[in-house]
Amino acid sequence: MEIGHFKISGHSTKRNWAVYIFVATPKNKSKKNILYVGKVGDNRAGSNPVISRVGNHFSHNKIHSQIRNAIPDTENYDYEYFYCHFDEYNTKKDLWKNGREKTNELERELNRVVQKNMNKATYELLNPFGGKSVSKADKKYRAKLLSKEEKEMLEKLCAKAL
Repeated sequence: MEIGHFKISGHSTKRNWAVYIFVATPKNKSKKNILYVGKVGDNRAGSNPVISRVGNHFSHNKIHSQIRNAIPDTENYDYEYFYCHFDEYNTKKDLWKNGREKTNELERELNRVVQKNMNKATYELLNPFGGKSVSKADKKYRAKLLSKEEKEMLEKLCAKAL
């Protein structure tokens, strides 16, 4: 038996749109670190705090547990979770749709930034975004969703995680 402990920041309990990088580091150091890029804010409805998403990654429900699905021996890794809130979640449908679309693009852009900056000898990204079948119109629309400051924040988030 053992006593465990971890601290939860109150900041991580906010109900805001956010993107994150999950880093799993093997305790024996013989394997690569595993990365997962994600977001909070469901594509259908709802947005839970980032701390809820962390727990879901270790759920025994395969729909939510991308980390456990990829790492069956989860106890042999240590984990870090780097996140950034962008906008407050709003339940009004027209505002919710805008937040969802922007957050989806934030997640895609963060994924591209991680792929560009990660050392492939040290890291494995579980969910690389390819974006190969995106129309020109969608690319043009998506390019307008993020501000320069938001893109800079994604670069900072990536630098902190890697």
